[in-house]
Amino acid sequence: MSVNQKLGEFLSQHPSIQNATPSSAEYADLREAYVVDPTVNPNTILRPQTVEEIAAIISFLGSNGIDFTIRGGGHDMFGRAMKDNTVVVDVRLINHVEVHPESLTATIGGGTLIGRLMRTLQAHSLTAAVGTISSVGYVGWAMYGGYGPYSPQFGLGTDQILRAKVVNAQGQIVEADADLLKAIRGAGGAFGVIAEITIPVHRVEKILAGVVFYKSEDLHSAFQQFNQGYRSLSTMGIPTDLSLQQGVVITPNGPAFIALFVWNSADIETGKQWLDTVSGLAPEAFNTVQETTPIAWLEAADKLVSKATQGRVWTINLKTITDEVIEVIGEFLAKMPDDPQMLFDMHELRGCSPSAQSKPDSVFSARESHFMFEILSITGDADRMDEVLEWGKQFQAALLKTNPENILPASYISFLPRDELDMSRAFVDNYQFLLDLKRSCDPGNVFRLAIPQF
Repeated sequence: MSVNQKLGEFLSQHPSIQNATPSSAEYADLREAYVVDPTVNPNTILRPQTVEEIAAIISFLGSNGIDFTIRGGGHDMFGRAMKDNTVVVDVRLINHVEVHPESLTATIGGGTLIGRLMRTLQAHSLTAAVGTISSVGYVGWAMYGGYGPYSPQFGLGTDQILRAKVVNAQGQIVEADADLLKAIRGAGGAFGVIAEITIPVHRVEKILAGVVFYKSEDLHSAFQQFNQGYRSLSTMGIPTDLSLQQGVVITPNGPAFIALFVWNSADIETGKQWLDTVSGLAPEAFNTVQETTPIAWLEAADKLVSKATQGRVWTINLKTITDEVIEVIGEFLAKMPDDPQMLFDMHELRGCSPSAQSKPDSVFSARESHFMFEILSITGDADRMDEVLEWGKQFQAALLKTNPENILPASYISFLPRDELDMSRAFVDNYQFLLDLKRSCDPGNVFRLAIPQF
């Protein structure tokens, strides 16, 4: 019996499981993702609506040796939520958000997008550690690290996973034990489908947030001035209430050096004082910072990025932005392609963050303070693809030639293609633990198309 025949028989026995094939009217919309490869066409997209349906699907696919991928948000920079001529298990319909105000936690479905989570929490005057873009799936963002504007206060996404409900390789629904939770916090989907997690939430009414635009006629100079001043600020101490994410976007008027400013505290007046300080780190053009809500800021930040694109990301983790690094960055900003989708930014894990310390219950290894680089070589113009990719490749290569003592061994695995992923380097002392757990939990390698592979 062919794979399609087996799938047809399975779906006839589970009529509530939504599905689409290339001939279905809804297939093109369901296949849409942030990074789209037009040559990748899954054989079937399965859309479970319950955890029990996920379990039935995994049991069927695993027992029949059928390759599949898991799609949460679909924001992976290498399009790994889908593979040509295989099955996609699209869990976006499992997007419940159950808020528990008494314990300040929320239980969320494995397909919940960050925007949906934040809109639900806002109704309770609550927030959570999240990423910058609303269309990203929360679980996928969290389980491999999860940088974001609230990490100075609340920590990285991976450290928000308090509990997890998992569908294992045998198609069983299990509550993750201590070992499985440790593995999920950093190595994610290699051990099962994370169908539901519980995370901490925090009380908040208003924040101060927006974008500071600096005069960018000379990007090198603007970047240098900002980072030299920021280095001094960091030495004196920056409150955990403040998050800054610096980067360069391409505007209709040309490239602009910016800083995303988020002040997460009820003390708005002190936040405004810090805004004045940050605005003075380099000559300011203007800023959009205002008193707002977490969900309103999330929706505003969405406008800085395209809805869909083609290309890839390049990354590196550096301990500090040294003068040597500033020179390299300045050189490549000066020759950054002017495609409107291009983007460069840096996320920072500051030493004040709860995540900037060793965590024996997590395999995520980049725990010392550092800057995580996001060099987005992306475009909507196929004719410019070679140009933007070459710029990003050379940019990363130049950064790799800087002082090796300033480079962290592990890079952000969400931003690395499989052929650049060195699992022993990414997980260091926890690598053998993960190998042993994989053999125990998934001896048949049912989840062989997960991002980390063991």
